[in-house]
Amino acid sequence: MKLGIIGDDFTGSSDIANNLKKSGMQVSMYAGIPHSIAKDEQNHSTDAIVIALKTRTIPIENAISESLKALSWLKECGCQQFIFKYCSTFDSTKKGNIGPVTDALMKELKTDFTIACPSFPDAGRTVYNGHMFVNGVPLNESGMQNHPLTPMTDHNLVRWLNYQTEGKVGLVDSTSIANGVDSVIGKINELKNNGYQYAIIDTIKNEDFDIICNAVKDLPFLTGGSGIALGLPQIYKDRGYLSGSNFKIPENNSNAVIMSGSCSNATLEQINIYKENNPSFYVDPDNVMNNQNLLGTVFDWIKENETKSPLVYSSSESKIVTEKQSQYGQEILADKIEVFFEKLSKKLVEDNFGRFISAGGETSGAIIKGLGVQELKIGEEISHGVPALWSPHSYGQKPISITLKSGNFGQKDFFERALNIL
Repeated sequence: MKLGIIGDDFTGSSDIANNLKKSGMQVSMYAGIPHSIAKDEQNHSTDAIVIALKTRTIPIENAISESLKALSWLKECGCQQFIFKYCSTFDSTKKGNIGPVTDALMKELKTDFTIACPSFPDAGRTVYNGHMFVNGVPLNESGMQNHPLTPMTDHNLVRWLNYQTEGKVGLVDSTSIANGVDSVIGKINELKNNGYQYAIIDTIKNEDFDIICNAVKDLPFLTGGSGIALGLPQIYKDRGYLSGSNFKIPENNSNAVIMSGSCSNATLEQINIYKENNPSFYVDPDNVMNNQNLLGTVFDWIKENETKSPLVYSSSESKIVTEKQSQYGQEILADKIEVFFEKLSKKLVEDNFGRFISAGGETSGAIIKGLGVQELKIGEEISHGVPALWSPHSYGQKPISITLKSGNFGQKDFFERALNIL
């Protein structure tokens, strides 16, 4: 039996893959939906399969279509339990995409109830009485209210998910969880009997996941952040489903480059620290929109600094982002930046670069597309929720090592840490 995960972006997918790996599962991660069923999956040597999509901010109908295709592929691989993985800060608008995708997957799986468990206490994300906090600060005061694509203006997740879904959203509160597995099962049954199809799950510490997962272990479909992956592997182990194999990322001494498009406060601080002693190039919005020679200019600059692990970033303060979005259009500017990073990563991997560090979900998706990698294996954890990744299908004869960091994740010196591990 395999666990199949559908991730709505690349950083979040590597995040949940990392938690599954360090909790004892052998994990394969795919960048997009593979064209065929891999022999590795046919031979049942993988305990969990993660398909990393780029559906968080695309039109709802496209997000649903891609998610359903991913579900079909995972079912062909033999997966019998599924997770829709989204960000631990519940990144979405009032219309979606979390709710509509959840509705569609539930219909396809013919299941009438699921949970929403976005918490990740290791990264400071907790839910109490249905309200999300980031390092103790309400979600809508944490900086996420300024997100350029999915501004979170309400930390009441029961209310937020109710905006997005066709059914009723309830709550499994911290008191129910504190009273144990039977209490959670009873609360879920109560909600189902009263016509609820979804339940936000309070989670304030890692130990809560053991209770939650044991209470929902027989549900065919779960949704949430990567924290839920901390509780599931032991259940699979107890049932004798794990392969017992292990994988370590191979050594890679090729040149490295860091690329960042995240505008989160954490990433901006990481950038400022790294560029104090290392070469950096700021790709400003005006150049992205108007300079036809920008790609060549940046590539030449990277080549001049190729042994120094240079940093290229479009990350900006929220005020600048808002101004430039108003000037050029939010979607147009975002698309231009993503295409730039996609083309840049393609040129770099065709040259002599084999180690890539990315910050930001949309940026990571663009970089993975540019690199042309499909399957990724999970290596050592660099920071909570951020593993080293390796493509077993190398570019030519050159290995490719990657890390994909969600904007708000990582220590202040994350980039240096990532370089040392990759």
